[in-house]
Amino acid sequence: MWRNPRVVVAVVITGLLTAATVLTGLITNEASAQQRWPGLLELVRTHPWHTLGVLAVLLVALTVVLAALPEGDRSRGEGTPGQDGAARPAAAVPPAASSDPVAPARTSSGRVSLLDERPDRLDRLSAGLVGRLGRRRTAYPLDLSLAELHRMGLFVPGRLAAYHDRAAGPGEQSVVALVARLRRGESVLLLGEPGSGKSLTLYGVALALLSAGRLPLPLRALDAVALLDTLRGAGLDLAGLPGAVVLVDGLDEASELFGGGPLATALLNLMRHAPVLVTSRTREYEEWIAFETTEISFDEVFVLRGWSVETEFADYLLRLQRHGLITDPDLYRTVVTSQRLTGLVTRPLYARMLTFIGQDAATRITSTSGLYGEYLTRLGHATDFAVRSGHPDWTGDSLALWQTAAWFVHSRGLSADAIPIADLHVTLTRGRGRSPTVRALDQVIDRRTLHGIDIGEFLHYSFYEYLLARHIRDRLLSDLTAGQATALLRRDLTREVRHHLAGQLQELSDERLGDWLSASYRQIRDEPGIDQADRLTVCNLLVYLISRTSPQAQRQLDALLHRERDEFLLSAILWALCHHRSDQALARFFALLQYDAVFRACNRGYVLYYYGDVRTGRPPFLDEPPHQAHERTSTRVLAMFESPTFRIIPAQRRYVDLYTFIDIYLVRHETVDGRALSTLRAAVADLSGQGLASPLVEQLSEMLQAISGQPIPDANPPSFSG
Repeated sequence: MWRNPRVVVAVVITGLLTAATVLTGLITNEASAQQRWPGLLELVRTHPWHTLGVLAVLLVALTVVLAALPEGDRSRGEGTPGQDGAARPAAAVPPAASSDPVAPARTSSGRVSLLDERPDRLDRLSAGLVGRLGRRRTAYPLDLSLAELHRMGLFVPGRLAAYHDRAAGPGEQSVVALVARLRRGESVLLLGEPGSGKSLTLYGVALALLSAGRLPLPLRALDAVALLDTLRGAGLDLAGLPGAVVLVDGLDEASELFGGGPLATALLNLMRHAPVLVTSRTREYEEWIAFETTEISFDEVFVLRGWSVETEFADYLLRLQRHGLITDPDLYRTVVTSQRLTGLVTRPLYARMLTFIGQDAATRITSTSGLYGEYLTRLGHATDFAVRSGHPDWTGDSLALWQTAAWFVHSRGLSADAIPIADLHVTLTRGRGRSPTVRALDQVIDRRTLHGIDIGEFLHYSFYEYLLARHIRDRLLSDLTAGQATALLRRDLTREVRHHLAGQLQELSDERLGDWLSASYRQIRDEPGIDQADRLTVCNLLVYLISRTSPQAQRQLDALLHRERDEFLLSAILWALCHHRSDQALARFFALLQYDAVFRACNRGYVLYYYGDVRTGRPPFLDEPPHQAHERTSTRVLAMFESPTFRIIPAQRRYVDLYTFIDIYLVRHETVDGRALSTLRAAVADLSGQGLASPLVEQLSEMLQAISGQPIPDANPPSFSG
């Protein structure tokens, strides 16, 4: 009650009136030199206790009356500091007592006034969602949110390139270009590699739209259904919201898009009534989103360009120096003089990681995986120190804890973007103090609420990929039984996790590694009681690791090939040997492709699985009638054939890639033309003069000719099969 200013005023006024009355009586008494008090004051003198009681009642009554007086509209003329330091109308700030940014305002009678409060609720909705996005953290500095990075001027806008013309010109400034198109009512798709700055750019667009008087509604792709439900529950409809712009972050996180479910429907509804900016990782969009969201179209598709060392990276270092976040004057010189580091800082995430580890550590970086290792190891040490400052008895290892968290997600088949926090905490706090463990986890895992459930996500998805690979590496190098190794590797790994795992094993520089992996292959291959699909998955991964990490890979793979009879594993080993320029492996590969229909179907099936056209089932993957569609495989493989780096791949491996791809069309009685045909002809022509046997190149040319003319009457003509 005493925090109410009207109560304070009432008490002060009543006290002053009482004091004035007493003083008047005393002065009159003194001036008249009488024991009697003049007038009614004589009653006060002769009945003091009764008078005191009457005054007390009057004091209480006056206090109640003053407190009940209307306070007036305090929102007018007042403001609250916005995220950019400027004052914003109080109505645009979501009420602190409610976590719902669109909770409807209520009248004095308690009834919801949908008509009168509609503008206020729209402002609160927009400000609440922008604030929620701004509270998200990024990779570095970890103790700053997106909003703080923008407010401190640490956000360096990237540049855009048209998706289908990425080499043209320097590109437009990202925020300016995107805002201009959204204000024209266009819908835009923004693609970028992991760590390219998509979320930071989205937040910058939201702030610019607010400044332009628009109503940005930023949300995670997974939250689209919940947003529409909230709007309907509050009596709002996007069709009647002039100025609304929907900003959808992380379309690649939304696996629910498959099959045109509620999420796809919600996104279509959002795009139908308002301009939309949607972000997604490039590879995920190209490999599955574009094929699962055929009804969702965009006016323009852009890709975030990488940073240049001389422009964006140099600008970023200057901004950090102004805020005292970096003091090393030699880091820029170190990066500029290193071709390896120059390539790394084109991705903003990697640039920020480099500024954290510093110049000395940067000189030791030899790979992307090495950068993650240096960064997360240092971050782990810093986290250990911070946790022990508040919990001196804690003996945990933050880096090991994060690795266990990544394994928790992978081993249960969970999404790294929607981790059930309660289950994670229960699992990881066993035998550890809960409070310090949670504090250590919070350093790399952000928490939020989805459908009333607390979920978490790694600050950056690539952190999850690296930490999972590191957990598998550490366990793989321990003394595991065949059963334990199978349990560790039975779930297939994504390409990114495979690359991290191979990079981490290469850093060991252990010549015994290949022999150890080969022994594990033989042990699991011969162990009875292991599920056959698990056996094939694990042995296939071990072949990949031997091929990528062992200096003696060809000798070790030849030894495994000598004993192998399974078509799926034969294909895996021969493919790996062709990657190591083995003519003998190519000759055997060619013979099997010619005369073994099961081997040939297995070879095509794994390629369709690897590039995402086969999304269910377990190995072996057989491409048999009725044949699977192959849009994803065609898109990705043709792009690989067009890349200048394809010519660097050994000719033996390129031959197998081309044979398998052409065979996918051949067995389906399909033809190719236009740009795809030109790409294939150039790739086949490049094999001439590479030392390959003439019959092999001639056979490939005949297969290409067969799919480039009229529809193929026979998918297995005599010259192509035995």
